[in-house]
Amino acid sequence: MATLITGAGMIGSLAAARIVAERGERPVLYDIAFSERNLAERLDSGSVELVKGDIGDIGDLLRAVEAHGVDRIIHTASLLTRDLIPRPVAGVRVNVMGTMNVLEAARMAALRRVVFCSSTVVTMGRRSVAPEDDTLEDFTLSVVSEYPPSLYASMKLASEWLCQNYTDSYGLDTAVVRFGGVFGPWHGVPGGGPSKLLKQLIECAHFGHAYRIAEPDLHRQGMDYTYSEDGAQALVRAAFASQVPNRVYNATMGELHTIAAIISLIEQAAGRSIDLEVTREDSMTKYGNPTSPMDLTASRRDLSYEVEYPMGKAVADYLEWLARRG
Repeated sequence: MATLITGAGMIGSLAAARIVAERGERPVLYDIAFSERNLAERLDSGSVELVKGDIGDIGDLLRAVEAHGVDRIIHTASLLTRDLIPRPVAGVRVNVMGTMNVLEAARMAALRRVVFCSSTVVTMGRRSVAPEDDTLEDFTLSVVSEYPPSLYASMKLASEWLCQNYTDSYGLDTAVVRFGGVFGPWHGVPGGGPSKLLKQLIECAHFGHAYRIAEPDLHRQGMDYTYSEDGAQALVRAAFASQVPNRVYNATMGELHTIAAIISLIEQAAGRSIDLEVTREDSMTKYGNPTSPMDLTASRRDLSYEVEYPMGKAVADYLEWLARRG
């Protein structure tokens, strides 16, 4: 039997590589378009099956499930904020209907488990947060006054609830993994604000370039991040755990980092300062709501998740990747 991973992006491709390395299996990567350069760095061509398909077409998805003997799905495919804002209807088709198609295909094919890739941005609609209190997966939310702060967050939370509904109504075994601000090595422009911001800062330090940073980003409060390797770790652990009783799991670094603190870590690792030009432009990340570190108790207990890449190690790993590129 095989694992199908929707979305061959930064984390989906790394999840496939982990399944190959740790389980000796040949996963199926399912995407509408593949980045051959990025995949070539992560996977041997013969170690994974590449299937071109539309997440918005349940027929495509079912054919892939049936043709490759799939017994579980890791669902990472989505439109991120950059692509979603100008095309909200397309965002609903991919982010909500895409999730619905995954769940329905899994129900029809009687698959063993679906793991849905979500985001801690769903927690950011709360009005009052104590930074010293870690955020549990089952956080309190007033559904009118504390709704999610963006279209992307609303779509992620709606998809989480669909997973819960499919478990309750059809007995489908589902797990949700919530990432913080995701970043990691990637050729091309990532779609998420935090990923793009950290990519630009790290690369400017490596190449000795100046960087224009928006004042709201430089001085914003701390955020909990997820390095791409740890995101992949969490997804694979959730896919193959014997049980997922919590249903929803945080997979972050478990601590807040301000951009100013991250810049300091980048400069230490790179051995040079970043020449910053602070502008009055709008925030790149758009995440202005209060937050706190994510609680990792359930992830550690049920998934054996551990933070392999705290911020300092993550930054050093990213810089090493840049150095290998020459």
